Amino acid sequence: MQIQFLGGAYTGRSSNVSSQQCVNYFYEKGVDSEALISTPGDTVFNSAYGGEVRGGINYNDLAYFVIGDKLVEFDSSGTGVSRGTLLTSNGRVGMAHNGVRTGATQEIMIGDGDQYYIYDNTTSTLTRYATAVGVPHFFDGYFFFASPGTDRIYNTNSYDGTTITGTDFVTAEGDPDELTAIIVEQRQVFALGKITLSAWYNSGDADTLLARFQGGYSQTGCVAEFSPARFDNSIIWLSQNERGNAQVVRLGSNLQPQIVSSPEINYQLSTYSKVTDAFAYVYQEEGHEFYVLTFPTDRKTWVFDASTEQWHERAHIIDGEVSRERYNCHVFAFGKHLMGDYANGKIYALDSTSGTANGARMPRIRVTGNHSNQEKRVALASVQLDMEEGVGDPNEDDTSIWLSYSKDGGHTFSSERGHSIGDKGDYALRVMWRRLGRARNWVFKIRTWSPNRIVLKGLIAREHGEPL
Repeated sequence: MQIQFLGGAYTGRSSNVSSQQCVNYFYEKGVDSEALISTPGDTVFNSAYGGEVRGGINYNDLAYFVIGDKLVEFDSSGTGVSRGTLLTSNGRVGMAHNGVRTGATQEIMIGDGDQYYIYDNTTSTLTRYATAVGVPHFFDGYFFFASPGTDRIYNTNSYDGTTITGTDFVTAEGDPDELTAIIVEQRQVFALGKITLSAWYNSGDADTLLARFQGGYSQTGCVAEFSPARFDNSIIWLSQNERGNAQVVRLGSNLQPQIVSSPEINYQLSTYSKVTDAFAYVYQEEGHEFYVLTFPTDRKTWVFDASTEQWHERAHIIDGEVSRERYNCHVFAFGKHLMGDYANGKIYALDSTSGTANGARMPRIRVTGNHSNQEKRVALASVQLDMEEGVGDPNEDDTSIWLSYSKDGGHTFSSERGHSIGDKGDYALRVMWRRLGRARNWVFKIRTWSPNRIVLKGLIAREHGEPL
């Protein structure tokens, strides 16, 4: 009897209806089979600085991060050099650069609340300007930004982030709406208000640079400034409109948002005490493109996979508890996914061969769907976990995996029963638990702390009297 096992994280308002949980696994469907694959851990890229890693960018074959009040430049070896000091030391920053075009200025713009900074790459100097720019973006030779608290999108002078002319703006006036953020994708500017969306393009008019697409308008806005991201040749964000908020939407081909968060995900988001501080990043690895959305107040991280359109959770151990993931921002540089820690200033490199984050083991949990038979109580002689066995290190205590089960639809669970996944090379091992008893509403939970790469393929239950 095959138990509903593979898939995403879909715990809804009732475990009798939707009980699935998927923590630190992502679903992969190949040509011949499907499986749950353990998410990557990390190795330390640099640990010389302290404080919150507030944002980062890849520029001129170097990685730049704002760590505390410092702008730090990193080379491929992980060696850091401070390139200037900010007035603030916490809170997220937005970053954009204008390239390394010959004959033009070479700049990084850093948006930091009610001020912004320009790092001049040719003179290695950081200069502050007393203008609020939100999260900046760059395309077609100009920096663009939404002026916080207004409905205006400003642009700087060409290749010159130091100069902002007071008349160089357009107004997102389809509805009297305050802008939350803008994002640029495929040479289009998408203006995300609190309750509306409008799409703009470069008109070529020197006096009014941006023009709105005819029909490029929607009554769907954005609730969190740092949630929008480029994703799978489109954009994705945490939405809001005049009727409510906290659904994840993705822009469709007709410039209309499409909801990608399931009813179960939407229910989970509705229980959070704060969603306006949510932030996201996107990264691509091993054929998957992931939108990673963290809610720092409620200490939760949710991930949407473009290739499978499945959701899963990610979690790290923080202060001794299962919590959000540690990563506060992402930069792809030197062929590595570099992640900045929200608290300790460390920069990590994702490592799919590692099962630890910041040196701590990662909890990996899979809770199945509800296997129900209301006509009779089903007696189970055994449950076998179909997985890649024989991946443990015989010199380490890292081969344990635990099963617990619920007989009441996922409301309560039994004590855990351990089993070995096998030392390296023990490929013939079977991971099986016996004598589980009788129930009408079975739900199974599989948990491990093993730092090894884990691949789960399914869960098979055998009823009493059923042949082996």
